[in-house]
Amino acid sequence: MNETMYKFLKKFTPEISFKDSAFGWDGLSTFIVSNIILLATMGLVFSGLFLKALKIAYTAKTSLPVKMPLLVAGLRLENELPTDEFIVRLDRAMSLYQQAEAAGQDSLIIILGGLAGDNKISEAQSGADYLIAQGVEKKQIMTEDHSRHTLENLQNARKILLNLSMNHETELPCALSAGVISSRYHLFRIMTLGRGLNLNLEPVAAEAVFSLSWINLLRLFKEAYYLHWYWSGKLWVLITANKKSQARIT
Repeated sequence: MNETMYKFLKKFTPEISFKDSAFGWDGLSTFIVSNIILLATMGLVFSGLFLKALKIAYTAKTSLPVKMPLLVAGLRLENELPTDEFIVRLDRAMSLYQQAEAAGQDSLIIILGGLAGDNKISEAQSGADYLIAQGVEKKQIMTEDHSRHTLENLQNARKILLNLSMNHETELPCALSAGVISSRYHLFRIMTLGRGLNLNLEPVAAEAVFSLSWINLLRLFKEAYYLHWYWSGKLWVLITANKKSQARIT
């Protein structure tokens, strides 16, 4: 891929590394298909995804209906430390942990996120260090620090949940059930990807309420774009029966 194309793609899709072998030409083909569909449908599908993401951002709750493991979506660090937005997610996990502790229950927190940028520590480990400093017991925290983006976060989290179920460390009827904490604008996408991996995720909003700001609208726009790409990719896999591409998203 030439440098000009790389810079263009990277500008509009920062979560994916187009030079990464994990992306490759399969990812590029679905990216092109997604944009063709976007133009052909005059953005109707994209608009529907945007409105759904907005609705969930507004209506998501900040609590869980039943006790279950908590997944915390990671976020790129700044100077090895969690950003303010990441801290809001971690604080929500700590709040639910404290509520469970007050009720005499254990609460397992699984923090997601690998190395990104020039950081020498993973998002998951930095998040764990923050929670431990705030008083969360180390034994109640697990980290998933090998992923590079949301889909890999959830694929690796699925393995952890399955291992917990096999070791009888969860009492839930569905082994792949968990609460997932993230920023409100991000919840629809993480739920959609989780559903595609047969995860039963209960969304938990990090923030108390959704702020309708320009930055959050732009974030929702980006989330809808990623989801449009995801669904276009699934359609492309169905049409081409490409097993390699299918393995990336299941």
